[in-house]
Amino acid sequence: AQDRVTMVATRRAKRAASSASKRTGYVFCLLLAAQYGLQPFLKVFIADGVNKVSLVLGTELAKVLIGVVGMLLDGSLASNLAGWNPRGAAFAVIPSLIYAAQNYLLVFGYQSMDSITFNCLNQSKLVSTALCLYLLFGTKQSVVQMVALAGLLVAGVMLQYGGGDGGSSSKGKSSSSDAELAVGVAAVIVASALSGMASAACQYALQRIGTPAHVFTLEMAFVAIPALLVSQAGPIAEDPTVLFRGWDVRTLIPVFASAFGGMCVGQVTKNLGGIAKGFAIVGGLVLTGLAQGVQEGRWLETRTLVTLVLVVSCVWAHNPHPPAKPKSKRQ
Repeated sequence: AQDRVTMVATRRAKRAASSASKRTGYVFCLLLAAQYGLQPFLKVFIADGVNKVSLVLGTELAKVLIGVVGMLLDGSLASNLAGWNPRGAAFAVIPSLIYAAQNYLLVFGYQSMDSITFNCLNQSKLVSTALCLYLLFGTKQSVVQMVALAGLLVAGVMLQYGGGDGGSSSKGKSSSSDAELAVGVAAVIVASALSGMASAACQYALQRIGTPAHVFTLEMAFVAIPALLVSQAGPIAEDPTVLFRGWDVRTLIPVFASAFGGMCVGQVTKNLGGIAKGFAIVGGLVLTGLAQGVQEGRWLETRTLVTLVLVVSCVWAHNPHPPAKPKSKRQ
């Protein structure tokens, strides 16, 4: 009888813990959708002429601050750092350098185009991620997933040749020349390809090596920060103030928002799984479209509206249909 009571109590405790975990995941899922959807609009807080490398550097520093504070608050700092070793940290070098380059390209990209175009083009990272995971882990895609990925490629082509007309404005800084738009599109596409490479490298470190997620994030930041400083060694030597010239208090808003989004991704994946991250991305795209429509006082034009619907549909279709598990050899 005592054993039965213990089993019932254990089951209730597990259910309560699972429920709490899901609630936490839902909160961070909403926060991620909000951050993802509104991040492109935060470029208004970045002054003209601000060094783009300084924005990436600021984001990495913000990740360190947010990560350390988060681990201090949940009491996991000591336990997460207890098993740290240089050999495991060495695997953080490749993805950290890739992400640093990717962030630089994304900063350049979303300053060169409207918000809808940026967010839709950025979804091509799913294609590169699927390819890199196949090459590294042998992970195959289902038929539905391949159709969804093909749809994302079509959306990217539509946006590239359509110029994101639905999000462009004829007023002030919101309009971009054809050359600026072309370079911006290329930057986002390359950044998305790099994202796939980095995701595969991170998955290898987290799953095959077993590095704790918080520790891995800090390791990547500590690798990226010196690399970014070295890339600016010449200008800094001539004038130490040149790196953060043009910054003000408002610049911290997009920097910390980007870093916070990275933390939300980890929390959503931990508590709800990767599928929930896809729903957050869909929510972010919808929020971007609504916010831009309100900002410009008009509805989206046909080409951008069709592309937005196509991207949302493809992301929605891709996530609920993961690759089929390999069949067991047991008869």
